[in-house]
Amino acid sequence: MSELETKRNDLLALVRSSLYYLFMAPSLIVLFFGLIIALPFDYKYRAGLIRYWALLQMWFLKIFCGLSYQVQGSENLPSGPYIALPKHQSAWETIASNFLFKRPAWVFNSDLFRIPVFGWGLYLTNPVGIDRSSPRLALNQLIKKGGELLKQGRTMVIFPEGTRVAPGETAKFEPGGSLLAVKTGTPVVPVALNAGEFWPKHSFRKYPGHIKVIIGPLIESKGLKARELNEKVETWINNTMDENFSNSS
Repeated sequence: MSELETKRNDLLALVRSSLYYLFMAPSLIVLFFGLIIALPFDYKYRAGLIRYWALLQMWFLKIFCGLSYQVQGSENLPSGPYIALPKHQSAWETIASNFLFKRPAWVFNSDLFRIPVFGWGLYLTNPVGIDRSSPRLALNQLIKKGGELLKQGRTMVIFPEGTRVAPGETAKFEPGGSLLAVKTGTPVVPVALNAGEFWPKHSFRKYPGHIKVIIGPLIESKGLKARELNEKVETWINNTMDENFSNSS
């Protein structure tokens, strides 16, 4: 691709992404007030609102940015409690987790809850808030609150890399999700994807394409140590990335 074509594509992506945010921002505000209204009721109503909002974002992305997606392996998701451990490349999978998994719950730095509107909205999803300044305390908070949410029928969604990692790069898999699984006897489901190729890390632009999500087989945690389970998840995700995505990690 020539430099001129690259510039044109970047300009088009900028315009299309701007249109996406023009519609996304008001929808986020509407969602926030909807969550407040639904606060006195069972969490399933808030989960439903978030799910429909996330699906609306997928429609916006397809219409404005030419970005679609495909999910493979949904049959691997169990009917009972489980912990989803997805590859993390962009903000796309954070949004998509709301409809990929059953009543998802996330782990956030508790400092985020102080941010007006955005942070308050995160808090209304009833997540696990942790203190990242103290790793030991953060793990204890994850195990205690994460265990409670699993008993309530929520699906814990934990990005084992801890942060977004660009396609072609790797990062150490943190043990938090595997430790929670072992402590609670909950199975895990690894997930591979290539969203970062079209929604790059720290980028305003979104590029047209087809995101592929591969949901892996259920991995039982019983009888395993957290380190062993973590290695199984890391191996499956990295191998699946190598086999399916040209710019895999």
